[in-house]
Parts: sequence; structure tokens; C-alpha cells
Amino acid sequence: MIRTHISIPEDIDKVIKDYCIKNDIKYSQAVSKLVELGTNNKEISELVNTNNNLMKKIYSRLAYSISLLEQFYSDMEIDELTNPNLNPALRDFRSKKNKYDD
Repeated sequence: MIRTHISIPEDIDKVIKDYCIKNDIKYSQAVSKLVELGTNNKEISELVNTNNNLMKKIYSRLAYSISLLEQFYSDMEIDELTNPNLNPALRDFRSKKNKYDD
């Protein structure tokens, strides 16, 4: 174990002492544990942010799919089947799809 001297503000010292009492551990063990917990919480926070960004992207794709389906049903011409790549409405829709992308 490495010995280190650190300065701790009084309000944080009180929190550490309370943590020591609640967990029946020594002061240095409490400091080590709280630093470890703080480091882990930072990693968890970064993972949560990554997941939130992925969820936003999934939501964006879902909104795009819903809009495409709505456009399909509104422009569907059952009597006159055509090449979808030549459909001006679909080409217009594809050009507007960037509003759903990040």
C-alpha cells in the first residue's frame, strides 16, 4: 500500500467520515473505495451517454422508416405499377431524408 498526503476540504472530510461509520471501515479504506466508485461511475456515465446516442440514432431511423411507409401509402398507384427508382415522389422523399440523419 502506498502512503500519500492529500488535503481534503472539511465538507468532503465529513462525507468520508460518515461513509466510514456506515460501512465500518477505516478512513483510508473509505477514501480508496470512494475514489474507486467515482471512477466506475464515470465509466458508467460514458456508457450511458453512448447508449443514449445510439438510441437517438435508432429513433431517427425509425422516424425515417415511418415517414417512408407513410409516403409509400400516400403515393401508391395500384393500377399503374412503375419503376420505383423513376418515381419523382420517391426521389423527392429520398432527397429530404437528410432531415432524419444526424
